[in-house]
Amino acid sequence: MLTSNSDSELLTIGAKNNFQVVDNITDLNGLYLTKKGDSKLSLQALIDNDEISICVDFISAEISHRLKQGHGKNQALAKAIGLNKRSNLKVVDATAGLGRDAFILASLGCKVLMIERAIPVAELLLDGMHRGKENLAIKSIVERLQLRVEDSINYLQAPIEKPDVIYLDPMFPERKKTAKVKKEMQLLQRLHGVEQDNETLLNAALSCATQRVVVKRPKGAEPFCGKPPTHVIETKKMRYDVYMCLGDCRT
Repeated sequence: MLTSNSDSELLTIGAKNNFQVVDNITDLNGLYLTKKGDSKLSLQALIDNDEISICVDFISAEISHRLKQGHGKNQALAKAIGLNKRSNLKVVDATAGLGRDAFILASLGCKVLMIERAIPVAELLLDGMHRGKENLAIKSIVERLQLRVEDSINYLQAPIEKPDVIYLDPMFPERKKTAKVKKEMQLLQRLHGVEQDNETLLNAALSCATQRVVVKRPKGAEPFCGKPPTHVIETKKMRYDVYMCLGDCRT
């Protein structure tokens, strides 16, 4: 069983980081967690005088659309993970972010351990998971998600249990993003601070996974860290580079 931090551990982690909770962020500098009443937790910031807000919402229109239009296990992500050949996979999403791909994988029957090193993003994920478990339509999906607050390289180098698949979605600039999405990406990059050593991350993933490592890439981009994949699953906008882990796949 892939193991996560307990809910109490996650809440303690958040309490120790002194986030300021405010009603709005007008004339304020920095990052602020905001929550009004029973609404979802949001992380807000001012970027170029624009108020940017991000949250984890597993019942958003975007995710609902992906669930309806994703074509189940025939969609590109599912094929890349290997769900067209085997079910009930244990997956580590080592770059969890806002958890969207992890949720889609859980909806397809995977048990997904999300690893997130940025404390504010982990708080958003935890909030989204709590709210998701209260929604009967997605409760069973969210229950297949676990969250661990840790540097992914550290975890992959000494995992509690080796997963079947490791999924990596390193942040990359896309040329045709809207101004709002670009600023949301800026906020996530700001939260994560110093970029991880991508080569160490990839090697740790290749050593840890028992079946494959999947890396999400922009269409036309160079392979991650210059390492050619075993094969590629492409869509109109992106591709999934698949590294099969039969024997030592670091070579």
